[in-house]
Amino acid sequence: MIRARLAALAVACFATHAAVAEALPALADAQQAYHQGQYRRSLALFERLAAARDAEAAECAGFMLLAGETMYGLQVRRDTERAKRYLLQAAGSGRPAAEFLLNMIERTD
Repeated sequence: MIRARLAALAVACFATHAAVAEALPALADAQQAYHQGQYRRSLALFERLAAARDAEAAECAGFMLLAGETMYGLQVRRDTERAKRYLLQAAGSGRPAAEFLLNMIERTD
């Protein structure tokens, strides 16, 4: 059940939407890099957008940092503390997936 929810979150988090791509081309760039397997670049773009208070980007960065090497190999190192910061930012903006991931972190700590 948890794996299915995580897979669904990954798909939702990194889906490219035409409207989002037009409004926020930098978010579309991060998503495109992700889909091309350029995870390090994608994370850097998501983090830059999160610094500009983009809640979706913060959620994506948090997810990537939480999954780390397990999902992204050597391109992204797991960093639970950084992941928490981004997920707290996203959750504070009302992103339910970020709240779910924070709850998972609390249950596994």
